[in-house]
Amino acid sequence: MKTAIALAIALGLAGTAHAADLAPAPLPAPEPIFTWTGVYIGVHGGYAWGDFKSEPTDAYGGQKPDGFFGGAQAGYNYQFSNNIVLGIEADASFGDQKDDISVLLGDPADTSFALDYNTKIDAFGTVRARAGYAFDRFLPYVTGGLAWAKTEFDFRRVVTADGVVAIDNSASDKQTSTGWTVGAGLEYAVTNNITAKVEYLYADLGSTDFDLGTPVSADLTLQTVKFGLNYKF
Repeated sequence: MKTAIALAIALGLAGTAHAADLAPAPLPAPEPIFTWTGVYIGVHGGYAWGDFKSEPTDAYGGQKPDGFFGGAQAGYNYQFSNNIVLGIEADASFGDQKDDISVLLGDPADTSFALDYNTKIDAFGTVRARAGYAFDRFLPYVTGGLAWAKTEFDFRRVVTADGVVAIDNSASDKQTSTGWTVGAGLEYAVTNNITAKVEYLYADLGSTDFDLGTPVSADLTLQTVKFGLNYKF
């Protein structure tokens, strides 16, 4: 009897071990779904071109400062359950967008009248709202808000008579213009933390008065195309 009981126990343990061997392996944990919600910081670079209109320069075709720039941005996005993404972003850019006009009437060795106007935009930025729709890791969006730009306007006049400089005066003023901006972009999440974007913005920075000995009013618009990388926390 004892032998039979021991045999039954042994067979039961063996059956349990065999059943354990046949149990299905646990399923791998599902990969977390990507979300655009979070704070981010990043860097960008691009090209800007503007239209600087003032009464003295418009007579000679106006000025169109342009050039490359680079900068940084920071913002926050929130993704709703219906995939709508709302956010806010602030950026600042630094570059060398410039243009100049030189006018010479007459002969400097005899009698002449020379004018030089130089315009340079060395910094600009925005504070904008963003609204987009998330297609998983793709985020097309529209954006708009406030814009600013720091512009320097230089003037020089040289008049010669009988080959001698009779008048040589110059003036320079730097002002910060403010206005509004609108645009659109496309952002892609390369990883759960790194995103890349391309963005176009149009900014109307209104009219600004520069002191060049006498007040000179100038209107400025600016367009930018930039590429950026963000780190999302």
